[in-house]
Amino acid sequence: MILADVYLWVYAFRSDSPFHRTARDRLDSARRTREPFLFVPSVAASFLRLVTNPRVFIRPSEPAEAWDFLTVLKDDPRARFAEADTMTLGIFKHLSLVSGSLANQVPDAFLAAIALRHDATFLTVDRDFLRYQALKVELLSSTS
Repeated sequence: MILADVYLWVYAFRSDSPFHRTARDRLDSARRTREPFLFVPSVAASFLRLVTNPRVFIRPSEPAEAWDFLTVLKDDPRARFAEADTMTLGIFKHLSLVSGSLANQVPDAFLAAIALRHDATFLTVDRDFLRYQALKVELLSSTS
């Protein structure tokens, strides 16, 4: 089971990303091997917020195009919906307090908690996720 960071979804979707090929190849690899993945509604919302934002992209994505991408992911038979239950919130609290998560690190702790709750490997290009010792992290690079 895998959980992709929101930025991996952005990179796979946006061909103008420096990590586009890496992200797309890794997600395609998961599809070919039928590896299940977590679909997290808050990640979907963050994806939409980023790709349609004119402050992030000179030419932001059209909402319908971004929703089409999400629909393909959501409807994939390997997708497993992951909502935050009581156990996830407990893990999130623990990770936040132990790691001293502040500001932009808070959503990272939340995603790490979801991955830990579901025993998923977290796919990311962000080395900051290595701070969570129990988290299985697959760190991708632009040369992966």
